[in-house]
Amino acid sequence: MKYLMLFSILFIIVLGCAVLNQSTIEVPATKLSSSTNPKMVDGNLNTVSTFITTGHVEKKYQNVLIPPGPFIQSERRYTTNVIGRRTVAEIKLDEPTYITYVEVYPASRIPNLALITTSEDPPKFDTNFDVVRDKYHINIEGTKPVKFQINREILYLRLTADGIEDKFNSTRERDRDKSIHIPLKGASIKEVKFYAR
Repeated sequence: MKYLMLFSILFIIVLGCAVLNQSTIEVPATKLSSSTNPKMVDGNLNTVSTFITTGHVEKKYQNVLIPPGPFIQSERRYTTNVIGRRTVAEIKLDEPTYITYVEVYPASRIPNLALITTSEDPPKFDTNFDVVRDKYHINIEGTKPVKFQINREILYLRLTADGIEDKFNSTRERDRDKSIHIPLKGASIKEVKFYAR
């Protein structure tokens, strides 16, 4: 009886280790495509893909209402407004695949990076995408690869990030508000690698 219990425990431990150590394999670049950023999945770490962005940051003096009190008051304050949308890149696998994790190889700073996935083809609405909670809205500094745990079957991976202020190309207006317009530029990524179980 003692040997049977010892054998059962050993069997469970070995089986558990086998499940945890299931090897992951890299998904070949030939099984990935991106209509918006093809260099992001071309399998070449020497190429760089940049998020396409539109919009700008507007900084100016503006009249702002002071919190409610006995009288309505406004105060002149310097405000910052972002006009435009978050940048988006979308990657499609050739078929729904259980992805364990992805690695993002940045080529620049990436502010507020978030990943979402779907297994629906084609995705009908943004609400059909599931958020990847691992490192959600992370600010990436430097060029070391960053690993994101996915652990689900996916067909599409969407990456979103904030635009980067292009301060060298800013323009200053000589008006009463002393407004400054700063264009936004997209972050850059060398490669996104997928690993399947």
